[in-house]
Amino acid sequence: MNRKFKKGVTTTLFYLVVAGIAIVIALPMYFLFIISFMSDQEAYDWPITMAPSFANRFAIQKSERGYLISVYSKSKDEFVPIIETKNLREMIDRVELKTNSTISMNLLEKRIKELEGKLQENKKKIDELKRSMKPYEDRISKLNHDISRTLSDINKLNEKLELAKNAGMKDIVEVIEGQLKTLKEKFELYKSKLEEVQNEVRHLRAKLVPLSSIEFTVPKNLFANYTMFFRVTNDALPALTRSVQVALLTIAISLSIGGLAGYAFARYYFKGKNMLKLSVLFVRMFPGVSIAMPMVIILARMGFYDKPLGLSLVYSIGQIGMTTWITASIFMGVPVELEEAAQIFGCSKWGAFFHVTLPLALPGLAASAMYAFIGSWSETAQAIILTQFNPTFPVVVYETLVGAKGLINLVAAGGVTMAVPAIVFTLIIRRYILQMWGGITV
Repeated sequence: MNRKFKKGVTTTLFYLVVAGIAIVIALPMYFLFIISFMSDQEAYDWPITMAPSFANRFAIQKSERGYLISVYSKSKDEFVPIIETKNLREMIDRVELKTNSTISMNLLEKRIKELEGKLQENKKKIDELKRSMKPYEDRISKLNHDISRTLSDINKLNEKLELAKNAGMKDIVEVIEGQLKTLKEKFELYKSKLEEVQNEVRHLRAKLVPLSSIEFTVPKNLFANYTMFFRVTNDALPALTRSVQVALLTIAISLSIGGLAGYAFARYYFKGKNMLKLSVLFVRMFPGVSIAMPMVIILARMGFYDKPLGLSLVYSIGQIGMTTWITASIFMGVPVELEEAAQIFGCSKWGAFFHVTLPLALPGLAASAMYAFIGSWSETAQAIILTQFNPTFPVVVYETLVGAKGLINLVAAGGVTMAVPAIVFTLIIRRYILQMWGGITV
């Protein structure tokens, strides 16, 4: 019984750890994904919602400067003002920018016409509520003034208290501390009264809003951030194409050189083999930036600076070593007798390699291709140094992050776009990766 209990506890702890790791990995990815579909207004609401909305609720009211349009916030459970203007075109553009919903001019004019009729119908009730709110608004203004003045007095007394303490004037310190206590009590009293009055105003406004506003719902464009990202970053689409070129060239260079090196390490024995095999990983010990700096001069002299081929050559430096180690292990798992049997039946050395060994080594080559693709696709630091007028997609996303000034939803859209090709590539070669996990079956 005790043994079964211990086993159950161990199993439960194991699954809890696995679930915790999965949550830590999945949660940031989930939030990145949902934020990419959120409007600017949703992305900066706090607490942030767990899912983006598919439509927006709007409320339009008449104001002194024209019309005030607001959008409903799930987090705050109230309507948040967007813009107050007489210019309807300006209102439409601002709403689209903040909420990713496009209100047609006809719909807006129709809702304004309904609003005018509603205001005329409820004029008496609206005037009564506004008169009821006026004393409370005046009191709020006075309380804010009192709070500001009290806070200023507290700050001045704190300065005097510090001077008195430094001078060792104990009697004066006690007097000032008494005054501070009184002021702080008064400050808390003012804040409490202000909160009470504000609650009364909110209660009256809650009655006023249905009488003086028109609510309507407009669908939201879920992919607005993606189209906006490619619109504001003019080089995004060419950069995406360049990144694909760089990734494919990196795979080709890494597999051709690293694969052949891995086969040589697996099949041939020579002096210094182990040391040479270890040395191919030395380059991975150096930061990519330190390698990129001297490569600027070398690539410029070769005519490959600011070109996809130049970037892929630099990326391949680190990937070749990894490919060599992976493919060497895979080729060692393929019995050499199979090649010899193929040669007995008429295959050449190269024929035996291409028809027997290479198909069996595909899982290792697929894993190497995946590492090479992901490594080159997401590299940013080296790409910033080695490109000037032809940046890769990660550089464009990074520049958007730096220059977006808080447009986190656009950055999230760029990040998700950047992740999609890597996910698609991994799904394409997943069959070979799964074979590698299960070993080579001959």
